[in-house]
Amino acid sequence: MLNGLRKLYQLTHRFPNDDGVRQLYQLLPTLPTKDGAGLGARVLVQCVQSSYFLALFTHIVHALRQRAPIEVDLFVPRSFDAAVGTGWQFDLLRAFPINRLHANQWIHIYDKVATRLGYRSTSLRHPLGDLIDAFRSWRLWRCLDSTSELEAVSIGGVLCGDLVIDSYLRFRPSPRVQLGDLFLLRVLWQAHRDVRRAQHYFMTARPLLYLTSYTTYVQHGVAARVALKEGVRVYSFGNLQDFGKKLGPQDSFHTRDALNYKRDFEQLVDVDSLLIEAQRQLDLRMSGGVDTATSYMAASAYTETTQEVPDVRDAVVVFLHDFYDSPHVYPDLVFPDFWGWICFTIDVLRAAGIRTFVKPHPNQIALGGAVIDELLVKFPWLDLISPDVTNRQLVEAGMSCAVTVYGTVAHEMAYLGVPTIACARHPHVAFDFCRTARSRTEYAALLRSALAPSVNRDKFREQALQFFVMHNLSLPPAQIELRDALVKCWKMYIDPRPNVTEFAVCFENLASLPGFAVFVDGLLDGLILPTAPNFTDQVE
Repeated sequence: MLNGLRKLYQLTHRFPNDDGVRQLYQLLPTLPTKDGAGLGARVLVQCVQSSYFLALFTHIVHALRQRAPIEVDLFVPRSFDAAVGTGWQFDLLRAFPINRLHANQWIHIYDKVATRLGYRSTSLRHPLGDLIDAFRSWRLWRCLDSTSELEAVSIGGVLCGDLVIDSYLRFRPSPRVQLGDLFLLRVLWQAHRDVRRAQHYFMTARPLLYLTSYTTYVQHGVAARVALKEGVRVYSFGNLQDFGKKLGPQDSFHTRDALNYKRDFEQLVDVDSLLIEAQRQLDLRMSGGVDTATSYMAASAYTETTQEVPDVRDAVVVFLHDFYDSPHVYPDLVFPDFWGWICFTIDVLRAAGIRTFVKPHPNQIALGGAVIDELLVKFPWLDLISPDVTNRQLVEAGMSCAVTVYGTVAHEMAYLGVPTIACARHPHVAFDFCRTARSRTEYAALLRSALAPSVNRDKFREQALQFFVMHNLSLPPAQIELRDALVKCWKMYIDPRPNVTEFAVCFENLASLPGFAVFVDGLLDGLILPTAPNFTDQVE
């Protein structure tokens, strides 16, 4: 009780109760004050409750303001994502007073970035609109008959079904979508509120530019999609292949669009040196190291182990994903969630008489263990492979085919001479080493023929290197230097015991790179900006 009261009291403080965040705040540059009338030229920045994005957006905004007279608005997305779980304790954390106090602390931290508040996902300012949204959500929720219907849901002309599904899986949390669940109704309600508030803001404030972290989940994706619909230039910083990705109406995902990788590789010059570097980095990964492309992973899938390797000769190995992660991080997903995918996959392979093994994701969250247990209850005969067994060991033991939705395992298997089956518009979709299904019927047919294709190991290895070049090495040198500097900052951020001073210096070094200046110039390129030098800064 006393601990709870202490935490509640801490929410009345100006800044979050986090020594690292407060120390970083002191180290970041201060937003200069400007006097004068507002100009109307605006940039919207997402208020991400993360020291990584706080530092990143601070340096980008300061560089923008050195080049142009702009106002910076803040979008506060905090809503149901204030807690993970259901029950009165989690509802309390999501409730307006506590949620508002917590969000306000981060708004004050973001005075390093923003000159004023743009809009919030939740507030008490529009009760009638919220009530209408609640009714519309309830009417939609009670009529849903399938996850396919949910996936296709649009609100105000903005596709939101995939965002709703991913948010439900992550924050309920649940490995599968349950249509009658009241928490799904809550997520639908928030999606309606976010669309309405975003449309009002973008149509009235008319910002020129929107900077966001990710584009998955309701709290990220709705604002990005509404902005694109209203013709606003949107940049996302949610992948580690690019330093900022410019989104478009046909590509609102923060992940790379890899559809033309194979064609674009053929247009590269000096490919020999790039292929050599790709081989070096893939060899590093295969030896248990973490290369630039897999720096987001807490553990390598190729770390040496003495774990006993099962007999996988002439068998299919299905590589699981984190059941609570966002499945719709890539477009054209055949299944709404990873639970439906794995159950369908196991059923088809078993009916076809194909020996099947399943390997859990090496970096799944703790809840994943319970899902594996549930999977074994549903399929008690299922052969499970320990996550400690490396993928290289499985290849050396004779596995014939890998199955994934869109994992990096596809090009890793190709590098080792093993084909893959997938079912989304994943990064490897342009290459032959991964056969990609675009429907459940097509996916089932590919699974039944999993052992049939003849394998040209040399071709697979060559294409794996080509993929790695396109996905990680094909940018100009200045952009690679900038991207690698960002990856370095990311690694420091995810360090369990980071040095805040070194973290701040890391971002200062990033902002001093020539590629950073070019990137910021590109953000403003083609935008019509006012020429008056002064405007009023306010933070609500």
